[in-house]
Amino acid sequence: MKIVDAPYIVGFKDKKKDKIIKKIKHKAKADGVYVITSPVITDGIMDIYQYSQLLTKFYDNIRDDMYIFGIAKGKKEAKELIVNIVQDMYDAGYEFDVKGFFGI
Repeated sequence: MKIVDAPYIVGFKDKKKDKIIKKIKHKAKADGVYVITSPVITDGIMDIYQYSQLLTKFYDNIRDDMYIFGIAKGKKEAKELIVNIVQDMYDAGYEFDVKGFFGI
């Protein structure tokens, strides 16, 4: 998993944000954390995963190609974060080009 340079983050205090990013980079456990990623199936524009799910063996080969666009403390917050990302993409003229919006 690769985290984009400026991921959207919601639900964490400033000190905790850096710790969560560090845990994700080191593939360490982080309970209650949800991530917004590039889609596994190419038909979508983004997926939501409970972060701990991505640490399972099933995702070993898949997660190397995934980008993390957002990090949220809870599933409800993750859904709201996707709405914010899509709105910002649209406002910036990227429509549904998530990778272009994040400079990938």
